[in-house]
Amino acid sequence: MLKHLRVGIPVVGGKGWLGGVSHMELHVKALASLPREERPQLFLVITNDTLDGFACYRPFAALFDGLIYIGADIGAASAATDLPLIHCVDWDDLFTQIDFLFPVSFNVLPGRCAASWIHDFQHKYLPGFFSKQDIALRDELCRRIADKARLVFCSSRAVERDFWRFFPHSKAVTRVLPLKVAPEAAWYAGDPAAVQAKYCLPDRFVLCCNQFWVHKNHRLLFAAIALLRQAGQEVHLVCTGLTDDFRHPGYMEELNQYIKELGVPDLVHILGQIPRHEQIQLIRRSLFVVQPSLFEGLSLIVQECRALGKPLILSDLDVHLEHEYGIYFKRTDAHDLAAKMAALLAVSRPGPDTARETEARLQAAGLTAAYGQAFCQLVEEAIALFGKKAAPAR
Repeated sequence: MLKHLRVGIPVVGGKGWLGGVSHMELHVKALASLPREERPQLFLVITNDTLDGFACYRPFAALFDGLIYIGADIGAASAATDLPLIHCVDWDDLFTQIDFLFPVSFNVLPGRCAASWIHDFQHKYLPGFFSKQDIALRDELCRRIADKARLVFCSSRAVERDFWRFFPHSKAVTRVLPLKVAPEAAWYAGDPAAVQAKYCLPDRFVLCCNQFWVHKNHRLLFAAIALLRQAGQEVHLVCTGLTDDFRHPGYMEELNQYIKELGVPDLVHILGQIPRHEQIQLIRRSLFVVQPSLFEGLSLIVQECRALGKPLILSDLDVHLEHEYGIYFKRTDAHDLAAKMAALLAVSRPGPDTARETEARLQAAGLTAAYGQAFCQLVEEAIALFGKKAAPAR
């Protein structure tokens, strides 16, 4: 039975990649929302390499049925987490205590009952954004997964199509599991206007929630803001997200200079990384959200907007088209984006829109439950695929 199965969930992401943390947080919350007898037990798996990332998981650590540490220094790990830990000396020991590991991020554990996760193939489509070393490393990791993994998890159909395009002879089984977002009660208890006031923002603003990485396409969005100004339509843009791109250390400075050249520094408000609950309140308060990215593996902001009933304009990526939510624009055409924004500005007003939020909340609950049930089916399929017997009780 599912309730006797144990799933290990590694620490994925951290302060340098909050998207990975958000993905796993929403994944765990979706599963935790299911009746206890209808889902497997969930264990957070921590190693010495991921111990620093645990700080990002602490706020939802209570959702796990237990925490597992793999390594020799259990004392240091216990001190760092300040929580009870199940100690495994190595990966062999881990798989005597769990039945399935999900996901193995951009890697593979040959012969283990685990699902490898290839986030996307951005380096194949936008090689100019990567160094030769990074491209070679990604190619090697993807090739290793294609050659040695038995089960590959894809967060979208677009990623799955790319996997078979680049590795048509792989023997792996691929499964698509698009994450869904369920709004939390705390989202509606917040005060959007107060968060707006905290950051000294105008009543009418458009929001973009993306890390400032080159492929997120902020330059085109800023150009659209300038085009709207030239057409006599002033619109304030608020941007949240980390302002550091490890691949392009000077990128933020380049963007600031570009904003000045466009003549819109008074219209662009860059807040940087802000607390998650404040970001949610700004989504609710905004006129609408813009997601201009040139590449995504999933794009969580789309699901968050859907869950809140917030209007969204987004680039015409295949992965975005899968969501079937929002208004699409040609991702390399600033004029098209400006036109779509102008049309939506004419009918938008500051949120929150209580009626839309209520309807979206009900729909999101059903979508999240379906996601959780789909993952439970994946767990059972993985156990059968690997011919694994359930780990003994401990």
